[in-house]
Amino acid sequence: MGRIAAGQEGLNMALPDIKTNPEQLLKFHIMLMKCAPKGYHPFYFVLEIGGKEPKQGISWKNNRKTIHEVLYWMRKGYNIAICATAKDLLCIVDVDDLSQVPEIKPTLQVISRKRIGRHNYFFAIDGTAKRNIPTRDAGEVRSVWQYVLAPGSYVPCSEDEINRMPDSEKPYAGKYTLNNELPINTITFEELPEVYKARYNEMKKLEVDAVIRKINRKTYNSKNIGGKKSALWDLDITDVSGVSDTHGRYIPMPSEIHGSETGHNCKVSNGLMHCWRHCNCHNAFSYLCMLAGIASCERAGRPHGGSAFGVDAQDGETVFKVWLYAKEHGLIPEDDPIPNSALVYYTIDRGCCKKEDVTDGWKIPKIGKILATIKAKKEGINLGRN
Repeated sequence: MGRIAAGQEGLNMALPDIKTNPEQLLKFHIMLMKCAPKGYHPFYFVLEIGGKEPKQGISWKNNRKTIHEVLYWMRKGYNIAICATAKDLLCIVDVDDLSQVPEIKPTLQVISRKRIGRHNYFFAIDGTAKRNIPTRDAGEVRSVWQYVLAPGSYVPCSEDEINRMPDSEKPYAGKYTLNNELPINTITFEELPEVYKARYNEMKKLEVDAVIRKINRKTYNSKNIGGKKSALWDLDITDVSGVSDTHGRYIPMPSEIHGSETGHNCKVSNGLMHCWRHCNCHNAFSYLCMLAGIASCERAGRPHGGSAFGVDAQDGETVFKVWLYAKEHGLIPEDDPIPNSALVYYTIDRGCCKKEDVTDGWKIPKIGKILATIKAKKEGINLGRN
């Protein structure tokens, strides 16, 4: 199966400064439409020259283009994206690590700019594979208002990225090119590679657990019991990340989380930090969970379109670790009062009382509190309570 070379033909020969290749885009479009279900029209839109972010000036969801329009823009050097929307059957399985996805159903395939990843195009005829599934580093399933760069696009690679490529791929560095001429196949959820199915089942369990937590939540507010409220609950995303509202601009994800190779995988708006590598968002608590080493980005955040964060702000152990991290790093005062759920966890974990001694889920025996205070002082922890 030979790769279709891109970058040395047609308009790019005449215009050496233009790195994009509209001939690749046109060939891809013809192959896409050859097997498309009745009524399907691809959702193309324009990206910045040499980048992955949408062209400035209008929301990309309101800037859909025809194939003739995007060919015009690509001839001018602009990159083009193709989106799988909520209303069509397109399903894009983005593979970043071939070792974690050794097999996938044969279909029309594109090689991405680092010459390692693969974009596999399918039609989810029965709808079961129309899900957004981010993994840590295996790749993503992009099916509902998520996009990838179309063939013919170009995003420059760093010298280090090029050095990691096989010699045969270095001439194609930065280019998105067709990898085969196979017809687009159909796919169901059960036919997805195992790493994506496992991650999706994990995401669904987190959502179910979140619903159960709401149902079982006590009538008391665990954040406020015991008098003064912890300042932990007043922190916002700017306090913990140092990044304020980006006003629609894409910026690099902070390096302490996972950084960004292209510098355009993060936005902050309405008190949330959005990660476009994992297609999720973070509040102050989930961000602190990442900093404290409790969960990675794709597991801590709330998936776009989802209803639950991957970390539990009601779980005593999680709250304790986040509270302690925030205190040790000067984000909250040294005498900040420990949240009650964290105190319950600490008291039981340190053997100051037994789980069955705690009533109503939060009432700790007086002797337990005294022993916990003594234990904390020995550990150099100020519980912030009398």
